[in-house]
Amino acid sequence: MKADTSIGTVVRSTTPRLLAVPLFIITFAAYWATAAPGTLFGDPSEYQFIPAIMGIAHPPGYAFYTLLAKVWQLLVPAGTIAYRTNRLASAVAALAVTLVYQTVLDLQRAILRQKPDTPGSPLIPLVAALALGVTPDFWQHAIHANAHIVSVTFAIAHIWLLVHWWYTKQDRWLFVFCILLGAAASHHPITMMGVPAYAVFILCVAPDIARDWRRVLAMAVCALLGLMPLLYYPIRSPSTPFGPTDMRTWQGFLNHATAQGLRVNLFHFGLRDQPNRALIFWSLLKLQYPVSIILLIPVGLLFIGRRMSKVGLLIALFLLGHLLFTLNTVQDVMAYLLAPFAAIAIAAGVGLLALSETLQRLSVVHFKRGAARLCSTGLPLVLIVPLALRAVGNLQSGISLHNFTAADDWVRIVHERFHGQGEGALLLSDWEHLTPIWVYAYTQNAALRDEDLRLIYVSTSNPWVESVWAHIEDGPLYLPDYRPAVRDAGFRIVPEGTLYRVEAPPVSNTAPTHELDVWVDERIHLVGFDLPNDSVRPGDPLTLVLYQHVEAPLTEIWMPYTRLGSVEARWTTDSRLLTPYWQPGEVVVERYEIPIPLDFEPGQYPLQLGYGDLSNGRDALPFSTGDTSVNLATINVLPALTAALDTRSGDDLANLDNQVALESASARVGRQFRKAGWQEPLRIGAGRDMHLVLHWRALATPRDSFTVFVHLIDADGRYISGHDYTPLGGAYPSYLWFPKWLRGQQVADPYRITIPHSLAPGQYWIEVGIYGMTSLQRLPVVDSTGSLAGDRVILGPVEVVQPET
Repeated sequence: MKADTSIGTVVRSTTPRLLAVPLFIITFAAYWATAAPGTLFGDPSEYQFIPAIMGIAHPPGYAFYTLLAKVWQLLVPAGTIAYRTNRLASAVAALAVTLVYQTVLDLQRAILRQKPDTPGSPLIPLVAALALGVTPDFWQHAIHANAHIVSVTFAIAHIWLLVHWWYTKQDRWLFVFCILLGAAASHHPITMMGVPAYAVFILCVAPDIARDWRRVLAMAVCALLGLMPLLYYPIRSPSTPFGPTDMRTWQGFLNHATAQGLRVNLFHFGLRDQPNRALIFWSLLKLQYPVSIILLIPVGLLFIGRRMSKVGLLIALFLLGHLLFTLNTVQDVMAYLLAPFAAIAIAAGVGLLALSETLQRLSVVHFKRGAARLCSTGLPLVLIVPLALRAVGNLQSGISLHNFTAADDWVRIVHERFHGQGEGALLLSDWEHLTPIWVYAYTQNAALRDEDLRLIYVSTSNPWVESVWAHIEDGPLYLPDYRPAVRDAGFRIVPEGTLYRVEAPPVSNTAPTHELDVWVDERIHLVGFDLPNDSVRPGDPLTLVLYQHVEAPLTEIWMPYTRLGSVEARWTTDSRLLTPYWQPGEVVVERYEIPIPLDFEPGQYPLQLGYGDLSNGRDALPFSTGDTSVNLATINVLPALTAALDTRSGDDLANLDNQVALESASARVGRQFRKAGWQEPLRIGAGRDMHLVLHWRALATPRDSFTVFVHLIDADGRYISGHDYTPLGGAYPSYLWFPKWLRGQQVADPYRITIPHSLAPGQYWIEVGIYGMTSLQRLPVVDSTGSLAGDRVILGPVEVVQPET
């Protein structure tokens, strides 16, 4: 008899299963090659040193991850602890991609068992696996140490084991599922969001299971075995070198393991916000998947619901539970959307299977069987093309952390500044800047001595100003970044390299690297300046530090500005110690950043400094030299490392610091609709809602964590109502541990502003913009010439009217 060589037979062979091995190896290699070489700011560094010292991480503790990472660190002797732990994320991510492949392969086999003439090809589950593997969010979590990539792998493993149990009808897979469910619970509570979906699926597949006490008992025992990592807490807690020491008590155990202290980080969005939350999810989904894959998702959900209703219910309930919780409560949405993104990849794979079946059926009717086979292989090959392009685009947009050394550079700066100095300095620092220092201290035997530098952790329970007051007399006090709250408390924040020194005024012990003796309109004495670098690349800021003082009080606001070639930088007044607050005789030191446009031509340019009187509208004040500016240095603008995006598009509303473009904005009140900047006022009654949608485009790798402000202001610029949020309502941080936004990405950012009931009728305006989350310094608006043009965008007027009775 002639052998059956149809695709359906091929997919029943062992070949598809074996393809999982090269799939794992290739994705692992891709993630390994693009993973971070060392430490990162914040949690990733904690995930590196906690397993190494067998400590206890921040709530919920991550017991399973800690033990897994410890074993990995012992078995993989490659590079530093930080280096190898980053590669653990790469291995776990590759496993998750492989499990998506296995899940869709099982579903394909189930279809083939029902209809032997259905097309089958290992390329179909391969498309689903690669669809997840090249999503920017997943890739970013695959290249640095984190617990979230383990959470999503648990979720995919749960789905695959249940599908495999359903497909094979072998209870051993159900018992393995129970073990992994318990292990997941010992890792992070978010992994339990799928439990309702799992329970419904199990009851649908085996409705009599509740009456089978032996199976239930076996499942419970397996789940308890999976929970064994939780014993790590009471065993290790009393002697842990880092973490809580009270986890031998029930209260201490439950508080930490259930993350009681982090509940304040949960957002709460109501029913009126659900359309905005749906728009946010749609915007994020488009960032992850090509349109061709997105179109397959509803096809797959409908197909699996009709042909395999129990599995369809599992996927649908899993998605529903995760999405409703994540989009409406969690702050770091991108980390917790990994699980739904993985389930979506499975649905897309089933959608491709359904489309292949339909095309084959049509081909059999109208063409020969060879054309039908071509549909089952050719269509997946066609869809692999946009996925490959997505992978290439990720790399071109800067997704790789292979050269990311910002955290390691920060540790080097701290050590070079304080090691061996014996000055008894104190560094008041947030979590993000402390964890890389701890990695070096705990894993590389590079701890600083207390007589050189002591680290003081600043948190919500130990705020910045209170910490400064508590330690101002204990020794020289330093901050890792600019903190306006400390300045507003009356202290001076003096730049010192990349650090800031905190002092009580007046400040006198300062020494510029370049001395000057120039007066500005006989009022401000320009003592000197620092210019850390006289070479800069387009897109990067040029740092300038000015040393100034006044002999007599200056009640007007005077601000410096610079010219570099034809580009003028006139800074705004936010996040500065303004001249009316200068004390006579003290030296005021301020750091300024000069943005270099992304399309700035390479060459040498003179850097000129001038001053303006903002209070009286005088743009250029005279210097004692007789000119209105003074030459500081010659700046060498180097060629750009990457091709510049269009930063001066005539269609964009605004370019913010050459980092972000506000492409467009729109407002809606009832049936009224306006596109920014509108001239005819939007009429709205007090107490009603206005809906805004801002469209952002990343022009460059962000240098900071952005906060978007959307304000209703009056004619004097005073704030009336609005929001200050991490972009997309907390869903899409620009910089969290490392840069998250990729060059060229576009997102829709919706907001709802409620007009206060007590607001008097009249005309108001909508302003939007971006500022740094810690510095509170607004990103300047860059005009078409590359010069600075304010720090906000006015979208248009709003007319508030008496509410209808």
